[in-house]
Amino acid sequence: MDMKTNFNIGKRIHELRINSGLSQEKLALRANITTTYLGLLERNLKNPTVKVIEQICNQLNISLSEFFSDSVSSVQEEDSLSLQIVAQINDRTREEKQIILQVIKDVMKLCDVSKKHEPEKTKEI
Repeated sequence: MDMKTNFNIGKRIHELRINSGLSQEKLALRANITTTYLGLLERNLKNPTVKVIEQICNQLNISLSEFFSDSVSSVQEEDSLSLQIVAQINDRTREEKQIILQVIKDVMKLCDVSKKHEPEKTKEI
């Protein structure tokens, strides 16, 4: 990141939260901050401590270095569905997560089988 560029912390929090499929309420609850405070952070009306940024990052499943990295933004956008899946199961029990994982594996097997049975496209010469 170019150090001459001003880094917009509030915009970054908002962008990552949206890409993760979380509401302000859900992220605030998970990060142990108030919804009001999160809203103020996202609008750049308050400056968070490193501890608060770390709490938010933990709930978004990213590191502090990823938070401050420009390159993560495009990766996050590309992988937003994966982040939404993680966000959906984050509050589940270990047993529920194991069941969900097995269902995902089963669905992936079905997808692989259906791909094998698709007719192969031939190139026209």
